[in-house]
Amino acid sequence: MNTRFIICTILLGLILSCDQRKPSQQAAIPDIIMNNVLVSYNDCLPDSINCTYVHILYPEFSDSTKAGINEIISNKIKTIASDYFREDVIHDTFEYIAQSFIEDYKTFKTDFPDYQFGWYVVLASEITFESDQLFSFRIDSESFTGGAHPNSSTEFFVIEKRSGKELSTTDIISDTSRFKEMFEEEFRKEKGMNQEQSFADRGFYINDGDFLLNDNIGLTDTSVLVHFNPYEIAPYSEGATTLEISKKSIGNILKVE
Repeated sequence: MNTRFIICTILLGLILSCDQRKPSQQAAIPDIIMNNVLVSYNDCLPDSINCTYVHILYPEFSDSTKAGINEIISNKIKTIASDYFREDVIHDTFEYIAQSFIEDYKTFKTDFPDYQFGWYVVLASEITFESDQLFSFRIDSESFTGGAHPNSSTEFFVIEKRSGKELSTTDIISDTSRFKEMFEEEFRKEKGMNQEQSFADRGFYINDGDFLLNDNIGLTDTSVLVHFNPYEIAPYSEGATTLEISKKSIGNILKVE
């Protein structure tokens, strides 16, 4: 499935979820507000052919005591955005960052008036888990500024509230060897591989007997997520891989609640 379609679907779903409150709750301020920044070239519609645009959707806690969490999310989005936007604008507002991208495209079109393709950057973030001690969120991104295909990624984060520390796999799992075994088993099941089948034979960049874990790890209420982006463990054609293992099956090697 087209990654751009998936991210746009996530964006639409998140926007709609903010409006699906009961009538009696309409006056209440939601705990999480979804901010929507959309800037396009000549006011084109993102779904139209060759439209150049920037779409940024990000959550913000309305509780003023969680301003530090909002700042962490914003800074993480801007860190990822630094791959797509000029360094001199990346610390400004999302609106200004988006507008600068459109201005860069205008300059490019002036220099190359026959260029027919549109550019775009989509950044969509959502909070996947929150407890008293920590919270987890994901950032989906996709961009196209020319080339054979768009570039996309998904990054998960688990953050300790008190310190603002980003937790790694070893902070979340006490026995990574056991977790790696569970993860490999789930990976093989997801990819339709038996225990004897070689990863290399399936085209993965994984040595048999040395299965990989990374720190692109996130949490939901019921599970632990581990994600590999395109090119990390397989060719682009394989796409991304997100595996979900239930907290119940992980048991007492899970260090966080």
